[in-house]
Order: sequence, then C-alpha cells, then structure tokens
Amino acid sequence: MKTFIGALLLLPASFCMGQDKFEISGNLPAVGNGNQVILSYVNALGKSVKDSTLLKNGKFTISGTTAHASKAYLTLIPVKKDTSRRYADYDRQDFYLQKGKYLVTGKDSLATARISGTQAQADFIAYTAQMGNRPALYRKIGYDFLNARSAKDTVAIKRIQAEAKPLVAKMEAVLDSFIFNHGDSYVSADLINDNKTMVIDPQVFDPYYKALSPRVLAGFTGKKLTEKYDKAKQLAIGKAVDFRQTDDKGKEFKLSSLRGKFVLVDFWASWCGPCRAENPNLLKAYKQFKDKNFEIVGVSLDETKAAWLGAVKQDGMPWIQVSDLKGFKSDVAVQYGISAIPQNFLINPEGVIIAKNLRGEDVNEKISSFIR
Repeated sequence: MKTFIGALLLLPASFCMGQDKFEISGNLPAVGNGNQVILSYVNALGKSVKDSTLLKNGKFTISGTTAHASKAYLTLIPVKKDTSRRYADYDRQDFYLQKGKYLVTGKDSLATARISGTQAQADFIAYTAQMGNRPALYRKIGYDFLNARSAKDTVAIKRIQAEAKPLVAKMEAVLDSFIFNHGDSYVSADLINDNKTMVIDPQVFDPYYKALSPRVLAGFTGKKLTEKYDKAKQLAIGKAVDFRQTDDKGKEFKLSSLRGKFVLVDFWASWCGPCRAENPNLLKAYKQFKDKNFEIVGVSLDETKAAWLGAVKQDGMPWIQVSDLKGFKSDVAVQYGISAIPQNFLINPEGVIIAKNLRGEDVNEKISSFIR
C-alpha cells in the first residue's frame, strides 16, 4: 500500500489533468478557408494561454486542459492578419470554459454563433439573457456622458445622470439576483470580482462572498476573491494599521509616529480626477482641525516624482505626503489591497480605524463627530 501511494505522489501533474480536458467543435459553413480560430483561456496550471486551429470547410476543433471554469474567448481572424486592425476588433465571442465538450454552431460569424456544452456556459447564457440590452444602453450613456463632460455641458450632464440612475439600479438588481441564486456558479464568482471588488467594505462584501460555494471559492477567481477580501479586512473599522513610506523630502515616515492624533490617510494620485476633485474638501477639513490634534497623510500612487509633487503644489496640500512611486504596486497599496482610488480611512489616536471613505461634506461632518 505504501509503495502504491508513493507511486501516485510521483506521477506527473499532466496525468491528473485528464478529468479537466475540454474539446470544442465548431461549424461555421459560410466562413471560407484561409481563416483560423484562436482560443484564449486559462489552462490547468492557471496560466493565460492561446491555442489556434485552421478552419477546413468551416469546421474546426480545439482541445486542451483547464481547471475550474473561467472566462475564455474565441476569435476568428485571417491567417494573413491585417496588421492595421486591433486584435479585439476581430470577430469574437466570450464564453465560459471548463472540462467537457462544447459545440459552436453558426454561419459566417463567431459573434453570432451559439456556444453550448457545460453548466458554466449555460449559466453565462442565462445571465446574459436576464441582463438583456441594458449593458449596451449603459455603454451608450457612458459615451454621451464623456462627450457632455468634454463639452462642459452641465445641463446635459445632469440629464444623462438622471437617465443612468434607474438603468444602473436595474442592472444592479439583476446582478445581485443572479449571484444570490447561483452561489455554485463560477459565473457568479467572476461577476463579484468584476463588479464588487473595486473598493471592498467587508460589511457590504461579506454576503456576496458567503453566497459562493466552497467549490467555486476553490477556483481561480474564488482564490482571488479570498485574497482580496483578506486584505480588505485589514482596513475594516476597528482594525489597527501601520505602514512605512518615503515622504516628499526623501525621509522615512511611519504612520505610527502620529500616535496620539486623529489621522486621515488618503490614497490618491496626480492623474486621478476624482481624487483631485476631493482635495478642496480635504483642505477645508485640514484648516478646520489641524490645531485640534488632527493630521492628514496623503499616500500617492504616482510613478513619477515630478507629477506627484507638481500636483501637491498645484492643489495646495500642506499635509504630510508620502510615496514610493510604484503606482498600484506601492508597498502599502499591495499590503492593504488598494486597487482603486480615491480611498481614505480615519484613525483615532490609538491607530485604530474609526471611519472610511469620507467624501464631500462628509469629511468635515464625520471628523467633527470625533473631534470636539
């Protein structure tokens, strides 16, 4: 028995991947020869890879191994590629790939073909049907908003924002309904990762995380969610925090050196419009409370010192500024899972978080509730 177990442990990893094999068979009869189908997917080792095959009389087959289920893409392109076209502009369709057999049926296009074969793909089709044309409407509203903002048309901006509000609410309702009714679906894990993790508030995020089954959490995306959630918990209200960074004068700064004060730690960057828009609110709070045992520490996620310090000067920020100029790979951003800005948290004199993500007038109101 021991010999048998030892032999099993020595088997190559590829031996255990047979159960994760997939096979995709397609038929696009109106697509001529001289074209190829490229599959972009995550293989059994968790690596992003691409496989390709030629179409023969409109038919193709691609096989390989993967683990769990994750978003994949089929793209139809000529063998002799047009170098002036972007890869994303070619005829393509996304779907969910996992172990099993798939059938792609269509005529002259991958984008309009039907891809069927596994539970994950069936879930994806169901979610897409429930969402309907709302994502396309949202994209159009987004383009209209950008044009209005570029033209500084405040009337149009308000109108567009009013139009977007009910659409966004409905999309959120469809999204949440699917997630909470499909906890054992890999699609739900991706939907949470794509829509609920920009800024994670543990109290808000916890129900989504707990909705997922152990099987799904063991997948590629599930593991990412667990890692993000664990980091976010470090910035939950009631947690003590500390970090080291280099300040704008090149000296080491340690957050705990401000113990005994209320401190607002603000993550920002010179290129971040919403961050810069909040700076007048922070300046107002700084002037009001700086003589009342209060300090602000700006943690810049810039990558160049000139841009960082130029913005500090332009916006007139007199408080402590630190950065290691690594962008989102900043040591402190990685430590606490900061993947979107602006973000901030208020800590008390003991170094414990007591409030998070203060915006606008909330900055002064929240701080004044602690500092008398």
